[in-house]
Amino acid sequence: MMKAIEKRQTDLNRLCIELIGARSENPPGDVSEAAYVVEHFLDEEGIRYQTFEPEKGHRSVLATVGKDKPSLILCGHIDVVPAGDLDKWTVDPYKGEIKQGKLYGRGSTDMKGGVAAMLMALTAAKEHENELTGKTTVLVVPDEEAQGPAGVQWLLNNKKLKSDMCIITEPTSYLGEKYGIVGGERGTFWFKITALGKPAHGSTPALGQNAIEMLTRFLPKLKAIEKEAVKTPKDAETLVKNGEKELGEVARRQGIPASSLAKTLTHYTVNIGTISGGTKTNVVPERCEAEVDIRVPAGGHPKGVEEFVRCILPEKLQYQVINTTMPSYTPADHPLVKAIQESAQKVLGYRPVATHMAATTDAHYFRELLGIPAATFGPGYLDLAHSYDEFVYLKDVRNAAKVYADVIANIAAAG
Repeated sequence: MMKAIEKRQTDLNRLCIELIGARSENPPGDVSEAAYVVEHFLDEEGIRYQTFEPEKGHRSVLATVGKDKPSLILCGHIDVVPAGDLDKWTVDPYKGEIKQGKLYGRGSTDMKGGVAAMLMALTAAKEHENELTGKTTVLVVPDEEAQGPAGVQWLLNNKKLKSDMCIITEPTSYLGEKYGIVGGERGTFWFKITALGKPAHGSTPALGQNAIEMLTRFLPKLKAIEKEAVKTPKDAETLVKNGEKELGEVARRQGIPASSLAKTLTHYTVNIGTISGGTKTNVVPERCEAEVDIRVPAGGHPKGVEEFVRCILPEKLQYQVINTTMPSYTPADHPLVKAIQESAQKVLGYRPVATHMAATTDAHYFRELLGIPAATFGPGYLDLAHSYDEFVYLKDVRNAAKVYADVIANIAAAG
């Protein structure tokens, strides 16, 4: 099946370019253009698929080859973060320009390269369908970048698919590093804090209560949760240890202390993401809001974070939970991880290490809601995600497609 990928490098490149050219920024989250690119490709390949659109423009595509068991899902999202200040790009972020083997554009690394690779792997499975006894499903979804409700979460809550295992095709390398396999990810506790003050004339601030000052005095106190390490579950220790080593290398290349990144896998971290308040320069602000992202390491719990926030929150401040996810993982010695490692060894010439990541992907939904193992392996660089001049090497996209095809051949033939 890997030979089928080799023959279609030109088609794979074209698919990558078309996906990047299909704008799908989130917010607002409308991925219609990118979904139509996927559907057109599947139509041309003669692969059957379904579409789901619980909210206008928030469209998922589910394509299947084969039948029976075992069943494997390859999953990737087609929403991307906004391109930002276009003057800071040296290329058009939606042209899909190729330079020296690099494909540039918003979403090239995160993660339209991975989407193209898994779609091409599905065509290889279609070509060899009579040789396979298992089933492969490619799932292309929206709402990952903003953790919205219309993507994987909606599909699983509404019982639109089931499987035995899942590979998320997000990027799993850093610039200058080998590829890894992400078996674990941290959870999240996102919340909004609101300070309610008292308005007054800006010339007599003592007559009011400044909501901005109230909130900014409080926010640094959230950092206290970062001080104590969380005990890692025994079966996640290998993932965390490997992840710490990987993040330590990234930190050293950036010229910052290795522990500043490595400790994120055993500690909570706090990020003040947004803050807004006030109405006019000469008015004492009566309201100020901030949105905060606290990440939860393996062994921690979002409820513990909420209890911490509740205990230290002053009387005149309020909080509202925006989103929570549990930390989750598939152990490093799981057969799914080993299957990816064995296929990658054939393609890359080395056995990718199974690690734990600091961020969060759609993998946790499959572990929590579907109760199946999930691991992440895909083309691209995590340190380029959401950046200006984002790119992916086309050879990495091809290699990822070959790995997926080989995993499909080995798993689907095992049925």
